[in-house]
Amino acid sequence: MNYSVIIPLFNEEYNILSLHNEIVDVLENLSNSRSFEIIYIDDGSTDKTFSKLLEIKKKKFSVKIIKNKFNYSQSVSIFHGISNSNYDNLVFLDGDGQNNPKDISEMIDLFEQGFDLIHGYRINRKDNFFSKTIPSIIANYLVRLFSNSKIKDHGCSLKVIKKNLLDQSILWGDFHRLLAARLSYKNLKIKQVATNHRVRKYGNSNYGFFRIFKVFIDLIYLNLFHQSKLKIFYKIGVLGLTSLFMSILSFVYMLFLKIIKNVSFIETPLPTVTVLFFITSLIFFSLMFIIQILDDIKNKLNHQEKNYDIFEI
Repeated sequence: MNYSVIIPLFNEEYNILSLHNEIVDVLENLSNSRSFEIIYIDDGSTDKTFSKLLEIKKKKFSVKIIKNKFNYSQSVSIFHGISNSNYDNLVFLDGDGQNNPKDISEMIDLFEQGFDLIHGYRINRKDNFFSKTIPSIIANYLVRLFSNSKIKDHGCSLKVIKKNLLDQSILWGDFHRLLAARLSYKNLKIKQVATNHRVRKYGNSNYGFFRIFKVFIDLIYLNLFHQSKLKIFYKIGVLGLTSLFMSILSFVYMLFLKIIKNVSFIETPLPTVTVLFFITSLIFFSLMFIIQILDDIKNKLNHQEKNYDIFEI
């Protein structure tokens, strides 16, 4: 089997060379019956990350360096790596050195038993408890609550997955946070594996408590779009039309009581009911319009022009 190992980087000048040596050592022990390539994506680093990458010496494996022209995001960087990968299976890990490359061996062995996704979960986390661990616990609880995912640790970057599972219905927005949740609506064979977690030696984390809000926004969008856009439009359209019909029906009955029965408008709740149903119909129709705008934005992001350069070692 063959694997593309994809590592996004942002300001990791002091971590990258030692991490690369660790990855190579692991892959060399796995390469008897497998092929590997390593893909690094520098997401517009402001330090010497890119120059350190150019110091990598060519050994047994092909090394591809992708340099984003700007600082986009971790997900965009991973997407660029996937788009330029040559192999059928993908391995993801972070570039900060906290994922232990030695865990890749066990994950690949399990993956080749017929699984679609091997997902790591961090044990004995070496992060700040208040700024990273607590937000992670809350975020994982929300993801499991509002999706079909049973993954313990969605924030663990270490994964092995079949590339053909990752199409445009999955790779939109900041997909790296909720990759397993987006895939949870498919009937896949998924295995979770305990992975080692190490102290970050150099640099600073780019994540904190605020990511909980991003996860919640992603979950709302995920629950809207895990179905086809046509099905969503039908459901919301039916609700909008039903509300509009109820508004018209209430208004007609209100006129009937006034004209035929001589019942004053203020003697019944019908004026309020009519207005509420009409406003509800406007909300549903507005939601359809918003979904269309979001879908257009998603399509534009998936078809954006090339905004990176590629260097091969």
